Amino acid sequence: MTLELKKPCVLLTSNQYKPNIGGIENSLYHLAQEYKAIGCEVIIAASDLNPSNQPLPDHEIEDDVIVYRYKAEKDSGFGRGIKHILNAIKVYKKIFILHKPQFTVCRFHFNVVILKALGYKNIIYLVPGVVENETRASLREQSSFLTKFNSKLSFEIHKKMQYLAFKHSDKLFVFSENMLKQVRDINKTKPIGICKPGVSLTRFTSANIEQKIELRQQLNLSPQNRVFLCIGRFVKAKGFDIAIKALKELDDKNTHLWLLGEGGEECELRQLCSRLGLEERVKFLGRQATPEKYYRAADFFIMSSNYEPLGQTILEALCCGLPIVGAKSSETVITATSEILNLTNNILLDEYSASSFSQGMNECINLSENDYLKLQVENRKFAEAKFSWQKLAEDLFVYD
Repeated sequence: MTLELKKPCVLLTSNQYKPNIGGIENSLYHLAQEYKAIGCEVIIAASDLNPSNQPLPDHEIEDDVIVYRYKAEKDSGFGRGIKHILNAIKVYKKIFILHKPQFTVCRFHFNVVILKALGYKNIIYLVPGVVENETRASLREQSSFLTKFNSKLSFEIHKKMQYLAFKHSDKLFVFSENMLKQVRDINKTKPIGICKPGVSLTRFTSANIEQKIELRQQLNLSPQNRVFLCIGRFVKAKGFDIAIKALKELDDKNTHLWLLGEGGEECELRQLCSRLGLEERVKFLGRQATPEKYYRAADFFIMSSNYEPLGQTILEALCCGLPIVGAKSSETVITATSEILNLTNNILLDEYSASSFSQGMNECINLSENDYLKLQVENRKFAEAKFSWQKLAEDLFVYD
């Protein structure tokens, strides 16, 4: 009689997973597929938070990946956070007993601390961003004392929990030199590895002029205009207001801007478009489950963020062959844009301003057809060579 060897179990976890759409959710999904392909039992654990507030199952199996969800309490007040944590602890205890994960890849600081307290081994913290920098970059002006107090309290709690996550994780990984410097400012001693995320080469593909026109017609968008694309949450750090102002300075009615996403700054961005007379040239397209269609239908991509741990959207734009305009990393532009694009022929700006972005957009518009096609091919090949989910999965794997 032969004994059947148990598959190694991998736990992937963050605070949110599908149906949420974002870089972290995307990374959990693709890492799950890679670990499943090499024969691991894969578990994903996250809260049931989702943009539609729809009820989600506590437990399900999706594409042979086991998904556990803990309830995020919807009540307001301090007790909500405590209940949220207690619900998470129950789920992680259950996973520990039933599956005994060989290692965990964690993308949320609270969960790292919880897992450590519960006795999990081989906890890898793949840092999504530094709370102190990310929160300040995205902070909106608060109107009331109570709102300011609650925001400050939340900020301090998250900052402390991330400090503990840095300290108590077994391994730390980041996606860029930019992120390494930010983490090193907080944790001076622990070794930090740099790895690169992947991008789906089959999902994100380039399109020729005829295909772009056809896609725009399918999406009920004007087929003839030159289009710049921005994708992300509508928060201060994404700098979409800079892209809008740059479009105004460009003063070319045949050039449009598509904004794909949603968030707290949408009202302000729409008001800005109204003040600048750009209602017909800036399209708010909402959150989309298939952003790849909009990448393929657009002509160019704008990376306008002033804070970005890496910039998954840059990788997707490269994969789709879009010429990219972005600002060089600096003391005020805390991004990995320079790291990613330095070795390419995309447009890196010395200054982070509407005028500078407008000049970069003008360079894109004035590319000859041959230069555009050449850059399209170069960007695609660069993405294929540099960014692989399989390589990331291998970099993070822990052998007993």
